[in-house]
Amino acid sequence: MSGARLALVIVGLLSGARLEAHTWTVGGRTADFPLIAPALAAAGDGDVIVVRAGVYREDLVLYRSVTIVGDGMPLLIGTGSGTIIEVRAPGCEIRGLAIEGSGTGAANTMDAAIHLKSSGNRILDNRMRRVFYGIVVIGASDNEIAGNDILGLDDLPFGRRGDGIYLYRAPDNRLVRNRVAGMRDGIYFQYAARGIADGNVVERCRYGLHDMFSNAARIEGNILRDCSVGANVMNSTGVTLRGNRFERNRGISAVGLSFKQCDRSRVEDNLLLNNARGALVDGSSLNRFAGNRFVANDTAVVAFASAEGNVFVDNTFAANWSDVVVSGNASVTRWSESGRGNRWDRYRGFDFDGNGVGETPHPLVGPFEKLEGNQPAVRLLLHSPAAAALALAAPLDVTTAGAIDGAPLTGRKDAAGLGAATGAMVGRNSAQALIAIVILLLLVGGNLRGVRACFR
Repeated sequence: MSGARLALVIVGLLSGARLEAHTWTVGGRTADFPLIAPALAAAGDGDVIVVRAGVYREDLVLYRSVTIVGDGMPLLIGTGSGTIIEVRAPGCEIRGLAIEGSGTGAANTMDAAIHLKSSGNRILDNRMRRVFYGIVVIGASDNEIAGNDILGLDDLPFGRRGDGIYLYRAPDNRLVRNRVAGMRDGIYFQYAARGIADGNVVERCRYGLHDMFSNAARIEGNILRDCSVGANVMNSTGVTLRGNRFERNRGISAVGLSFKQCDRSRVEDNLLLNNARGALVDGSSLNRFAGNRFVANDTAVVAFASAEGNVFVDNTFAANWSDVVVSGNASVTRWSESGRGNRWDRYRGFDFDGNGVGETPHPLVGPFEKLEGNQPAVRLLLHSPAAAALALAAPLDVTTAGAIDGAPLTGRKDAAGLGAATGAMVGRNSAQALIAIVILLLLVGGNLRGVRACFR
């Protein structure tokens, strides 16, 4: 056999050997390596590294397409400077690790538990604690991030925390069944078109979910609670929010769902429960809000005059302090479509023909809500005798143009066992009753002419 032919045979045998993935073990007396980094150096594309239970103090960089699997949730503690695991090769998998101790962004860097710089990776069922950022994805697509539990530096103010899962210029990534708490933004899509967030639970963050310049995102089946804002969706088109639960998002400017500069999107079958404001729509056009339940919010919907051409249909409004507040001039929003409107627990009309639609329109914005839209501070007087006096004193035609449901639905729609939550709303303002009239008189100069002047 000639030397050239022999060399080809040897190369073929070596190439064939790499087609069979090798499994390396880390940790323990019988393991191949005591630490993960040397196992990565020895591994080739397609190899599996099994990390046994124990504590490993190191930072890692994945240059080859490997799988790292934790056996017994081994603890990987970073050096405290920078990112703990950086993935540069495509097609990697990291599963079953506990990860702690990233840097804290002291050098204005996104120090993370895991930083993906490649596509087609799977980050599954890991637990991350005391990390600046949880998972960062930049310039990469088709990654699956699922079943991870991320807790950030929740003892620090929001400005000194990173995000739970942050995606930048990273389209077509899937975030499924993750739990995120104590971060700045739980999930952040930025220039990350067609991203999917499905079945995640986010709590105790600034924004539960933040979506900017990320068209056609699908946000479905998530629980976003106890944040300043449940979801802040901005500057995007064609977004779908379906089957989410926005709950207990409270604070001075808190809101369950904030929609700003978003067009042609669908908000369907969500529950907005016990928020300071259920939904805020500002500068957004041609969106459809259908089948949602607004329950026990201070204000269910705040619509700005800049919100045009949006449609609300087949939604349920129950036990809210205020159902609708319009800020600015009349908002060009439709509250019914094709002879069907929404369900309002305040509606007092009748359905004589039994077709499920009330015979008379339902005005959404009364004199107090109109006043509140321009002077939010007067909300102190909501549900007080002063507010009742205002309704009597103000002209009867002050309802904001267009804020009328022309086909209110009758009959009750299941509120998913929310009786306890709605019951808690009863009588919340009784302590304000004695001072309310005095404050109102001060505001309007002590005479009813001042009240009327508020609406001119």
